Amino acid sequence: FSLHTPAPPRHKLVHGSFLTQAHIVAKTGGGRTVRASYWASKIGPLNIGWMNATIDRQQAFALGPHTTKVVDDVTLHMDYSSLHVTTGEWVLAVTPQAVERSVAGPVRRIDVQMTPRVAESKFSVPPHGMIGQSWDGDNKAVFGEEDEFPVRGEYTTSAMAEGAIEGVPTDYLMSSPYATDFKYSRFGLDHASPRDVSKLTGRVKAASPQAANGAGVVEKEMELSAGQVS
Repeated sequence: FSLHTPAPPRHKLVHGSFLTQAHIVAKTGGGRTVRASYWASKIGPLNIGWMNATIDRQQAFALGPHTTKVVDDVTLHMDYSSLHVTTGEWVLAVTPQAVERSVAGPVRRIDVQMTPRVAESKFSVPPHGMIGQSWDGDNKAVFGEEDEFPVRGEYTTSAMAEGAIEGVPTDYLMSSPYATDFKYSRFGLDHASPRDVSKLTGRVKAASPQAANGAGVVEKEMELSAGQVS
């Protein structure tokens, strides 16, 4: 994709990647497993969204705009184009966006937003994963590797937040869309410790509190910095 149009002196041709699919696995309070999928490639010119899901081994079903499915304490809700998954501790939002000035590859991508519904000290198990580990209760923001774009020219991205995550990026690779097992997985556990921030090599500063959400939980600045584009 291109950053800026070809005419300005800051034009860049970037070889990078976007999130284009979201595959979600949630265990309900009733012991059922909900699996849901959302593909940016399925979003048409009218930006109408839809998703597929299953409950345990039951037949798959789809949700289109302005529809809701409640499974015990897990709610799947489609707005006109965005998917919202609500559990007892989290709200996950998946929103489609256009890839502006796409040169090759996908023309649509997705944004994913994770919002806790409980205070960090109230999680049943401290979360982990590339993003989840940042809610570790330490009130610190850790900044990892960021791509440094040239003023102009061609560039290939490579930074994957090294220094702000435990281990290395390959520790977080999943074997399939609905896999839940990786090196630091918390799925299905009754007890686990937060990540050890002292082992991270990224730049550390105090986290900046943001506005409180409707549940009264103060959202802090995201600790996982994936890079800046200018």
